[in-house]
Amino acid sequence: MGKHNKNDKGKKRMNLEETIGLPVIESAGGLVRNRSHHVLLMFKRGKWDMPKGRIEPGQSKETAAIREVEEETGLDPNKLSIKGKLVSTFHTTTHGGVKYLKKTHWYLMEYDSEDDETVPQNEEGIIECRWIHLSDLPAYRELLRARINYVVDFWHQNLAYVPRR
Repeated sequence: MGKHNKNDKGKKRMNLEETIGLPVIESAGGLVRNRSHHVLLMFKRGKWDMPKGRIEPGQSKETAAIREVEEETGLDPNKLSIKGKLVSTFHTTTHGGVKYLKKTHWYLMEYDSEDDETVPQNEEGIIECRWIHLSDLPAYRELLRARINYVVDFWHQNLAYVPRR
């Protein structure tokens, strides 16, 4: 069971996992930005998405995020680096007839190259990967999944224009 949080009045408050009452699957993924200040989107099941997937037993969230970017996009993992944690998102999903609450840990990643070729992981339903310049992002918003819009908004409002070191 999850932990109970206490507010300042001393009452116990349930966390999201307890409130929804579903088993939790954790995954990790990345908002990938390259040297040209382009971000990577994937087209999957009629929507633009970002690479993410389940954290394997014994694997760190960061390692899972890098592995998923490599698997789903074909990018060279040696050119990927995590610059920091962005946010976590939640959504429900069904696997094997069981409904789950999926918590995804999102990381800001830098890809140390330009608009390298990608190899979409077709068996996961990914039909295209595309590098997008920040100024072109509004044209993709309508077909971005809500949780991806949330991640992009957080990055855009807080970190997109922070000078690189």
